[in-house]
Amino acid sequence: MRRETRIAFLAAGTIGVLLAGAGSLRSQEPDVADEPDPCAHGLRQSDVNVCWATEAERADTEMKEAYGALVAKLPHQAAESLRKAQKLWLEFREAHVATLYGAPNPFKVYGPAYPTCLSIARRQLTLARTKELKRLLQPDPDDLCPL
Repeated sequence: MRRETRIAFLAAGTIGVLLAGAGSLRSQEPDVADEPDPCAHGLRQSDVNVCWATEAERADTEMKEAYGALVAKLPHQAAESLRKAQKLWLEFREAHVATLYGAPNPFKVYGPAYPTCLSIARRQLTLARTKELKRLLQPDPDDLCPL
């Protein structure tokens, strides 16, 4: 299967799963939807942009930790498969965010909130991926087919 086809297939499947809940990115993650807005305190848009970028980095760090723990736990062949899957997932995340906010002149379309929109989208996708990785890290022993 060609690389582009694999990425498109992965993206289509993941988008389908992500959109199954419908609504905004924030509402797709029930654990996060109830959290207060971590960047509501920003007085200026530049402060909000920086805050959400920091939140996205924090989510990325948490995902990397879960990924590293899972790679260390898995047998060699499974760890190699996870490495490939994670690389494709990272490509998917960036392609998906570009799909959402890939207008020719995004600052004209989204204004000064454009960096915030990017960070929120990356954070939400990353939180969902981290949840998947953690579920694989601690599978339910009663579940014959973990997803």
